Amino acid sequence: MNKFLRQCMVCAGMMAVTAAWGKPPTMHLLTEQYPPFNMTLTNGDVGGMATDVVRELFRRAKLPYQIELQPWIRAFNTAVIENNTCVYSTTRTDNRERQFKWIGPLVENTWALYAGPSSPKGIAALEDARRYTIGGYNGDAESQYLIGLGFNVELTPTDDLNVRKLLAGHIDFWATSKPRGTYLINQLKADQVKQILTFNSVFLYLACNPNVPDATIRRLNDALSTMQHDGFYEQLHKRYLNE
Repeated sequence: MNKFLRQCMVCAGMMAVTAAWGKPPTMHLLTEQYPPFNMTLTNGDVGGMATDVVRELFRRAKLPYQIELQPWIRAFNTAVIENNTCVYSTTRTDNRERQFKWIGPLVENTWALYAGPSSPKGIAALEDARRYTIGGYNGDAESQYLIGLGFNVELTPTDDLNVRKLLAGHIDFWATSKPRGTYLINQLKADQVKQILTFNSVFLYLACNPNVPDATIRRLNDALSTMQHDGFYEQLHKRYLNE
């Protein structure tokens, strides 16, 4: 092999290594069934209000990604420990602040209390429900919030079970997000379940493993800032919230 050929092979190898180094890694994005924010569509894809934001966000940032649905606690814990992994739609709380690097807010989420046909009457404020049993589900921010305040929260693996328990009189009230409550009531045709009050309003984020580079976090937040000012969110609200 002559000297010129050896030099060409070395250059080609260096170019290949440089290209590999320059290509950003595929981000692993985890979420749960949490309609209307994240959910499986009829064609099998993952969609929903927050998912639409995330897909557009990565398209504009020109970053490769893949989305996977998992049970919430598994998705959350995986994002805490695995590199290049993020979880959404995540409520940003004091307890979670140092566990992640944050992109957002993606969407706003209002928390609400629902009553069934046999629920106690006269509940005008959240404090009025303190002596009653409130349905929630494992790992959910609303449930964690109420437990932290000392409320009696009975947890289930999935939130749709709380609708059935409320109708059967097995819990007194149900706490969930207003968009999710509306969705589940419609899906289950549970017209007897009514919202009686709202008790908090939070924002949902994309929460990323702490080892995701700061430059990637800035790139995504910059793309999101543009989306918040160019009409994207107005179209999103029309599509999902009839606004």
